This record gives sequence, structure tokens and C-alpha cells, in this order.
Amino acid sequence: MNPDPNQTGLFLVGVRGAIGTTVLHGIEGLRSGMPPLGMVTAGPEFADLDWADVERFSVRGWDVAGDAHRSADDLARTGVLPPDLVELSGGLRDRLEMSIAPGVPEPEDRKLVDRRSADRLDLSPLEMVEALREDIREWMNELRTRKAVVVYLASAERSRELPESWMDPEADPMKLLMTAPMDISRSILYALAAIEEDVPFVNFTPAPGATVPAVAGFARRKNVPVLGNDGKTGETLVKTALAPMFRDRRLHVMSWEGFNMLGNKDGAALEDPDRKRSKLANKDAVLPAILKESPNMHVGVRIDFVPSLHDWKTAMDYIHFQGFLGAKMSLQFTWQGSDSVLAAPLILDLTRLALMAQSRGEGGPLHAAAAFFKQPLEVEEHDFHRQMDLLRKWLRPAT
Repeated sequence: MNPDPNQTGLFLVGVRGAIGTTVLHGIEGLRSGMPPLGMVTAGPEFADLDWADVERFSVRGWDVAGDAHRSADDLARTGVLPPDLVELSGGLRDRLEMSIAPGVPEPEDRKLVDRRSADRLDLSPLEMVEALREDIREWMNELRTRKAVVVYLASAERSRELPESWMDPEADPMKLLMTAPMDISRSILYALAAIEEDVPFVNFTPAPGATVPAVAGFARRKNVPVLGNDGKTGETLVKTALAPMFRDRRLHVMSWEGFNMLGNKDGAALEDPDRKRSKLANKDAVLPAILKESPNMHVGVRIDFVPSLHDWKTAMDYIHFQGFLGAKMSLQFTWQGSDSVLAAPLILDLTRLALMAQSRGEGGPLHAAAAFFKQPLEVEEHDFHRQMDLLRKWLRPAT
């Protein structure tokens, strides 16, 4: 059977989660004529480019537990998804459920996941990657496509130490897997499976993924695009857009304090200090990188799990700054938004960007995608406006 050149596989890790569920219903909403609000690549500035057709994206993926119908109902009940769209998409979720493959959980979660996912913990890291590769091949055959992207949306991982051998960009990570610790970051396993199958990999979480030099180097040698890390959707997005104003107006920021409240499963996962550590580090890093003329600035970031908020994350920031003649002033803001509604259109954007990079023959970390991430791969620039200029220049290279 001949492949369909217009069909694209969108393979999500954590496909039953809130973001994955919103992506699935978002594609269906676009097919029904809803406007692509929040999608950067659908705006007038970039709409004329040769993008992959989002309406031809087919979602498949992995998960370790849960139910797609329950996830959709929860999001409708809390005002994230339109109830009529959820009702009309029941058949779509049925087909998704039949195609979901068992995920690879962290060892500590064996008793919390379904049996098929727990069984994958009995595999060696190399065997885990081979199992994930087989899943990718099966989905691509089913969809009759040669184009696909893997997007990592799993809950925040626990911090792990990697052997020093993984810090060598010339190392062969497939060989390193033979002696890798059994608790190696799952983001690395999914990244390697995707790269081995010549499928671009997007890491929307704080997990290491392609930040590991051996993984990034492998992607370069295989000429497969990798994008990440840690999607920038809320408070950090505001910080990276607002901080340049203080820098460029030469206002000295003395303190920037942030308090974040999140009520969904990601918020619950961040109750674990080992999971929270990398998330806080990424949120902490952006301000010192932009406000270099405020070297003694105090930066505080706190994340609390507030179950009643569900998917609606709320951030309250206080900025204490100094101006001419030493006058001290302040700015406060509150940001509230649906975590999944903010993230889902970016997943579609990043899928398009990954496919465009692949069509151009580009592999390794895609620097042009920096504007979408808190910890952009191999990019030190955190100013959102400058990051967007980087994207524009890549999309329309000078001739």
C-alpha cells in the first residue's frame, strides 16, 4: 500500500494527559473550522510558508495509566474543552484508546501504572528503546505515513545522575545503553527511539532528553531534528517578554519573586522535591540571563500544588526595581491560564517546525525553536523578542 504524502503521525508520550487530550481535541476543532488561536505558525506572518497540514495530523502515543474519555470529561467539566466538542469526539477517543502503547514508567511508579507498562520495567534500557521503536514503526505502517514527530509530554521526572560517558557528544548512546542504569531518564529512551527511526523528537518537559551531549551528538550524526526543553507557556513566558523592558530602559531590578499554583497532574507530580528540582532550575535561569546589569538581584520561584485549580495555573509576581536617583518602585502582575490550552497549540507549532527542519535536511538541536522553551537547546539567549527574531530569520533565510 502506497504511503500517504499528506498524512503525519503525531506520537505523544503521555497521550492521555491534559495536554495530549487538548491536542487531540484541538486538531478535531480545527477540522471543524474553529480558529487556530495560540498557534504561532498559523498567524499572518508565517501563514504563507509550506507547513504540514495540521488537519492531517493523526495522534497516537504511549501512556502508563488513565483513560482518554475520563481525561476529556475532566477538561470539559473544568472549562478547558468545549463540551460539545468532547461529545462529538467520542469515536476519535475510542480509536485512540485502541492504538495506545504501554509507556515506560519510572521504577518507583511500578505499582501506580497499568500492567503492560509495568511489564516494560522488566526490560533492559536497550530493550526498552527497541520496544518503543517497534511502536513507532507499527503506527507509521498503520497510518501509511513516512512523516512523524514524537513529542515528550510525560509528567516531570525525578532528577537522575548520568554516567560521565554520556557527556561526550561523540559517544554512541546505543552502546552506552548496554551499561546504562535501569532508572535512566525516560526522556532519553524516547529520544533515542525516535532518532533511530529518523523521526524528529520534541521535549516539552524539564527532563534531560536531548540536552545530554551524547543524545544531541547522535541526532546530529543521524541528521534528525531535536527540539526542547521545557515548554514556555505561562509565567516564564511573561518574564522573558517583560524583563527586556527593564534591561533596555536601564532600570535596576533588585528582586523578582514568583509564586505559582497548579492543580493538575503535573502540579501533583511537582509535590515530589526530586521532580520539582529541574522545573525550578529552568524557571530560575531566565532572569539572570536577561538582566545581567542587575547582578545582585534576588530571584525567588515557588510552585505549589492547589488541587481545586485543576488545569488553571495561576502565577503572582512581584518586581522591586530602582530607577533614577535611586527611587524604588514596584510592579505586580497575576497570570491565570489553562496550562493545556496554552501548551496544545505550541505542540502543533513545534511539530510543524520539526518537520520543516527535516525537509530542509537539518538535524540535531533546532536553535530556531528557542522561543518555545525555558531551557532552549544550545541557546543562551532567553529574551523572548530576540528568540522570535531567531525564528523569523530561520523561517525566511536571507537570499
